[in-house]
Amino acid sequence: MFDFLIKRKINSAFKNNKRKHALKNMKSMHNVLIFFSYSDWEIISQIAQDLEKKGKKVNMWTIYPQKKDADITIFPINVKVIRQDEMSLLKILSSPVIDEFKSLPYDTLIDLTTTHSNAFTYLLAQNTSEFCVGISEPDRKIYDFIILKKENETLRETYDQIKFYLNNIC
Repeated sequence: MFDFLIKRKINSAFKNNKRKHALKNMKSMHNVLIFFSYSDWEIISQIAQDLEKKGKKVNMWTIYPQKKDADITIFPINVKVIRQDEMSLLKILSSPVIDEFKSLPYDTLIDLTTTHSNAFTYLLAQNTSEFCVGISEPDRKIYDFIILKKENETLRETYDQIKFYLNNIC
């Protein structure tokens, strides 16, 4: 029953999202928001540093894992860690988190999550970026640009492919 309610809420958010889609290249990106899986922080921090070296303002969002024995990582100030108590029983986010997300200034969203999360799917449905990049094939048209992460590739290799296309093709 909860799955039905979650899907219904997510579908409603996608239906009501009226974002403008635009293809951007690396040069035209200014404010980048990265979604990532908590366990991928080491690689994500390197990716964020690479983008910052290119003059991008980078913010990152992740979700603290449900496991009590998860390593506690100290993140820099530009990382929002969504705690479990900021989610409803349906694993959809609380209103203050949604409001914080909606107030973020970003023109590009890069979804580098390697694990599925209804909370991130809901945020993607609330996404107002001009350009949205993903690494997995979603059920619906979420992303403007997709480079599929292959199982035998690292997240860094997938990011390098994204970077190549955004620098040379777009």
